[in-house]
Amino acid sequence: MPRFIRYTLFAALLGIFGAPFGVGHAATQSLALLETDAPLPLVCENGVCKAEFSTFCLQKERDLPRAGDPYTVADGGAVGLVLTGPDGSVKRVPAASHVRISAARSGHTAVTIELNRSVLDRLGAHHAAIEVGERVALMPVPIVGDDNPQTEQDKLLAAGPLRQLGQAIVDQGPHDINRVRVLNRLINALPDSIDMHADARQTLWRRAVDTGFQAAPPARVAKAAQEYDACWQDRVVALFGYSVRHCLQRQHDGLMWGHVKRYWNAAGAGS
Repeated sequence: MPRFIRYTLFAALLGIFGAPFGVGHAATQSLALLETDAPLPLVCENGVCKAEFSTFCLQKERDLPRAGDPYTVADGGAVGLVLTGPDGSVKRVPAASHVRISAARSGHTAVTIELNRSVLDRLGAHHAAIEVGERVALMPVPIVGDDNPQTEQDKLLAAGPLRQLGQAIVDQGPHDINRVRVLNRLINALPDSIDMHADARQTLWRRAVDTGFQAAPPARVAKAAQEYDACWQDRVVALFGYSVRHCLQRQHDGLMWGHVKRYWNAAGAGS
């Protein structure tokens, strides 16, 4: 069975049943947070503002994160909060002390970054976005009773040489990482709910353009349209079995696995 399928099945089982009884807790993989090409807006709903961000694994030998596992920005990581005031003024502040970061789902391909709406009010902001700089690494939050914690040496290696290698192979590598960025923008521009209206395809696309691609160059919009249309060719989406956003997440995660394997090969971990 191919490795991607094995890991996907394992992640799904963990999400349903949790960790097996009797298995000790151990720190999960450190993650590379993909550099953004422009600030990614946070969407506010029910008092929480959040967005999903692309990641890849830096430590093959450690356990996969499970949905909701918390992470923090490694020392030196440039993750900024871009705040827009009611008057349209923009200011930037470090994000780490204001946000929560967690695995978006089981696996190492995406995290959710979120903050309470009350934080924006306190900062005098009407809207917020996140921008990620070069070579940002995320570390799992330490847990009580960890039988294999991330040591200081582990953290320095992950955030330093390994993240630098990841930048060369993935962030700035020869393969099309811009497709991942387009998928990530689409994911954040669309709801997770299933729209069963007859004009759902056209309505959701207009929402995606208005939310995530309004100022994008034509080539980027065209690429987004291709990815969006591909999901509507999925029979389950067309029959309203799951949302377009869910389909895009599957495409995104499968693509990220390809980048992860190239990174692992370059790091000497094999595939």
